[in-house]
Amino acid sequence: MGNWPVCFDDNLVPKNNCLVYSFGINYDFRFDDAMAAIGCIVYSFDPSMLDTADHKRGDRVFFKRIGISDKDDDRFVPRVDDYVKKRPAVKGWPMRRLQTILDLLGHRKEQLTVLKLDIEGYEWDVTRDLLDSGILSSVPQFLVEWHLFRDFPPRERVPDAVDTYFRLRDMGFQLFVTGGLYQGFRSGTSFRIQAEVAYLNTKKN
Repeated sequence: MGNWPVCFDDNLVPKNNCLVYSFGINYDFRFDDAMAAIGCIVYSFDPSMLDTADHKRGDRVFFKRIGISDKDDDRFVPRVDDYVKKRPAVKGWPMRRLQTILDLLGHRKEQLTVLKLDIEGYEWDVTRDLLDSGILSSVPQFLVEWHLFRDFPPRERVPDAVDTYFRLRDMGFQLFVTGGLYQGFRSGTSFRIQAEVAYLNTKKN
């Protein structure tokens, strides 16, 4: 849908009765608008869009200028890399754990149908938190873009990232699409590997 794969087999995404959280927009709402077009309610999140206030985008898409993290933090300062070219002009970004966001929006008792993360390297810590808390076990579809940079995650955290990757499989998340593969090198100073991956929660479906 839009620029992300979604599985519609066996009514996995009930039309006119689905809730989607999309983290990481960078002004590209193709996925969000496409999911809204089939009747889903979509919440789009991106703390880096500093010139964009919270607003309702059409009938079914709601933008929130906050990000997802493994901890609640009102003054998160992102690392500078190929995505964040300079530190934010404001005093950090507002970040929240998924369970905090669900509570803030009144969705704790609702079924989150699709969760999408495109958060430029921070997905490792966030996914680990989602697994540790057990909250991901209730989500039928999980879409994520994995990133590896030359220095991020830090070398000492790479084993944790590998563990997180395989824990998804052990928790019943089955990969059904891999795409957007990219490798980037720049004169020994920059290195990046990324891949867009879509999972089905076989224990939920």
